[in-house]
Amino acid sequence: MKKIKVISILMIFAIIISACGFSDPDSTSDKEGETNGYELLTIANPADITTLDPHNNNVITTSAVLVNIYNRLVARDENGEFIPELATEWEKVDDTTWEFKLNPDVTFHNGDAFTAEDVKFSLERVAKDTTLQQNSTFRQIESVNVLDDTTVQIITGEPDPQLLSRLATPAASIFPAAHFEEVGAEEFFANPVGTGPYKYSAWERDDQVELVKFADYFAGEPKWETVHFSVVPEDSTRVSELLTGGIDIAFNIPTADMERIDENDGTHVALAPIQRVIQLWLSTEEGEPTADPKVREAIELAIDNQVIIDEILLGSATPTRTHVAPGNFGADESLYDTYLYDPERAKELLAEAGYEDGVTVEISVNNYYTEMAEVVVGMLAEVGITADIELIEQSQFANRLFGEDLDEGVFVGWGNDMFDGSVLELFKSDNVTSYSNPEVDALLEEAAYNMDEEERADQYKQVQQILAEDRAVVYLFQLEGRYGVNDRINYAPRLDELYYVDEITLSE
Repeated sequence: MKKIKVISILMIFAIIISACGFSDPDSTSDKEGETNGYELLTIANPADITTLDPHNNNVITTSAVLVNIYNRLVARDENGEFIPELATEWEKVDDTTWEFKLNPDVTFHNGDAFTAEDVKFSLERVAKDTTLQQNSTFRQIESVNVLDDTTVQIITGEPDPQLLSRLATPAASIFPAAHFEEVGAEEFFANPVGTGPYKYSAWERDDQVELVKFADYFAGEPKWETVHFSVVPEDSTRVSELLTGGIDIAFNIPTADMERIDENDGTHVALAPIQRVIQLWLSTEEGEPTADPKVREAIELAIDNQVIIDEILLGSATPTRTHVAPGNFGADESLYDTYLYDPERAKELLAEAGYEDGVTVEISVNNYYTEMAEVVVGMLAEVGITADIELIEQSQFANRLFGEDLDEGVFVGWGNDMFDGSVLELFKSDNVTSYSNPEVDALLEEAAYNMDEEERADQYKQVQQILAEDRAVVYLFQLEGRYGVNDRINYAPRLDELYYVDEITLSE
């Protein structure tokens, strides 16, 4: 069978009383070492980072850390709009050529000056090294031409309407070329060097990543002296650490603890939509029960999306039948904030498919989503579908996904860091799933090179309608991020799920 491709540490948290209660919050003390309360920020995630190489990473919780070490030419603001980062301006010269002016006042953490050669080295590395996980995102780049120290032209082999979107992802991070080539990849990623607001300090695996302020950051001195990204796999421990003041932000808190966090003196819950859509990929490989479209339709009709949203997520999600949510290029809003539920029809479809006595499917589940998956299993059982699930830890799930080592069903939450309908390329033939449809292939191929935005958006909408009919994927809902937050800080979750540490401030 073709498989579908694709800490708690107990901290001595010593907040200097005078730093939290100084009389003039707008003034900075002359006393050496006093930082007005910005000594340490601690963010707790359920899983460790997987790498320090953003070119070889597909895990959002890793990207959320690395964006503080490295910069890209362009980035996105909290609303998903393009903003300058290492580039100060850019223009499309023609359909295959983009020119970027670079900030001349940028320094790497090791003191090297940032130049166009670093852009050439970094982008050509990820575009040409086929062993890197992000190579498929950047292989459209044919070359990066250095015009002078502060000007580059990026040449694509074909027209690429998504180039800016690619360059705004964390995978487009820029490395110091001379230093990288001098020390080699192994040493570089043991002690990575970027231009970001925070420098790498240490990575204690399965414990924490420590970053420290880079005082010479080109956009101004960062706020926090030290940042800890702690690994706290257990939900209950993460919540307990938050409630007792051991951490400042707890990611992916259980909905059952939201009220307790809000009612606790000193903590609150921050909710905001994120790009992540919960979905069930279904194999169309011959010989699998789910190869029958009637079985796939029965699976969709057996799941009551709203019950999961109301009872498991306490309303913190929106039902959807597409991955391309409003606000992303090419969204078909007729498929958003809606779902299909008809368990009686699901039973009829199974009988028509020859499974009147029931059918068994195997589903691999990212353990982030265990509770949701177990509810889905119960709903499927009510119509005669036995779902045997395998729970897989987050980092192992990613490895097995791209190693083609998962079952015919995959229960996964998938983001959209391109903010674009190109996320649908998951379902191109010979890509990361077993699904194959020549019409979908043709539409996605045309959209990939179409510089006419109106036409390209329509092509993505057509693909969404076909996928909704074929049900190689059953979309469930777009999540809201659930974060527990210490009242001492101001934190607004971002749509892209990234932690930009200097956007996090102390409460007044």
